[in-house]
Amino acid sequence: MSRLSGILIIIFLLNSSILSGQDISQKYPDLIKRVERINKDNLLEKVILENEEFMTQMTDGGGELIGYFENGQIQKITAKTGLSFGIETFDYYFTDGKLIFTYELLEGFPYNDSTSKFDYTNLETSFVGRYYFKDSKLIDSEITGHDRFEDEMFDMGTTLIKDMNEYLDKLKKMK
Repeated sequence: MSRLSGILIIIFLLNSSILSGQDISQKYPDLIKRVERINKDNLLEKVILENEEFMTQMTDGGGELIGYFENGQIQKITAKTGLSFGIETFDYYFTDGKLIFTYELLEGFPYNDSTSKFDYTNLETSFVGRYYFKDSKLIDSEITGHDRFEDEMFDMGTTLIKDMNEYLDKLKKMK
């Protein structure tokens, strides 16, 4: 093999790995613009539920469920749950009442080996999930870290939509 062909193979492999490592959100620019618009909109009406108002089982750190509405229509739901090992947050985004995107974040309390205790004053990101929906179907996802969907018994799309519908029903009852 000539030196030139060896260099070309290396360039090809590098370009392939760079392309495959790109953020998939670039495939959905309109969706990302919609999510950014919702996050910046300070005029959305908020409905806030805490702890037992939406949780069937209380957790160590409690929880908060916030629905963001515009003209009576859901735009975003944020479900935040305090767990013994960290904080789990789900943000569900909507267009015309239909789920378009879910952002999942799990931040854990770091374990301090020298004190043999968790450091409850700090959080470290241990999982990030981005889930893209169209017509109530999961069409794409991007996951960093480990989560419940590694277990084959959970279907990502079905589980996220089921949870979102439960949250939405609870928010509508309080609205």
